Amino acid sequence: MPTASIQERVGARVRELRKARGWTLEQLAEKADKHYTYIGGLERGDRNVTLEVLNAVAIALDVPLRNLFWLERHRLEEKLNAPCDDILSAIDSGFRATIDAKGKMAELYLHKELEELAARKVISDLVWFDGDGKPDFELRFHGRTLRVECKNIRSPMGKAENQRFRVELQKTRNSKDGTPTRGYLIGHFDILSVCLFNRTRKWQYLHISSRRLARRVANPQLLEIMQTVPVVGPREFWKDSFEEALKDHEASR
Repeated sequence: MPTASIQERVGARVRELRKARGWTLEQLAEKADKHYTYIGGLERGDRNVTLEVLNAVAIALDVPLRNLFWLERHRLEEKLNAPCDDILSAIDSGFRATIDAKGKMAELYLHKELEELAARKVISDLVWFDGDGKPDFELRFHGRTLRVECKNIRSPMGKAENQRFRVELQKTRNSKDGTPTRGYLIGHFDILSVCLFNRTRKWQYLHISSRRLARRVANPQLLEIMQTVPVVGPREFWKDSFEEALKDHEASR
């Protein structure tokens, strides 16, 4: 079967975006101020159109011009039957959706780092979980299975220079009054990786063995909900490198 030309693939992308909006060919043509037969030829790949025409079509579809050249659909586009820009717009319109996306992005970039360690044979049996009661990651290091939690550092509420940097450690909140309902027991996980994006705008991390984290005075079997993160100044037991945090965790046994 012959490979589709670039004109055919761009045309298919325009058709996909048009149909996602429930528009007819004539409706798109009217919005782009073009004749419907011209738009039909574009969608079929019969016309070698100019960038000016493509830009008019992109404006009509309310997508960036580059979107017309995203010719391979992401599996989420297939799953939701919607173009990527519409999915991103939906996420951007919701505060909770954006927070959830940030959490998954933190896990994604940490997973990439862990994959590099796995490729170097530092760790093995890496698993990325997505479910209640499971750690974010599980891996093996020096013959031991270790669990990893990934958290985002808290966003600043005022002037960052007047605040301590902290990460919140609790699994759920009471839906009515926001009080903590389930804290982390000592030993629930082994390594904590804190993503600094909310403070630095970069997908950077600090890592620490759970044995080094502060415990609650009233119940030493539970970790403190708010843990101070030394983003600036002495790092104490916090490590820039995940591998160094693994070594420290092993040394602290």
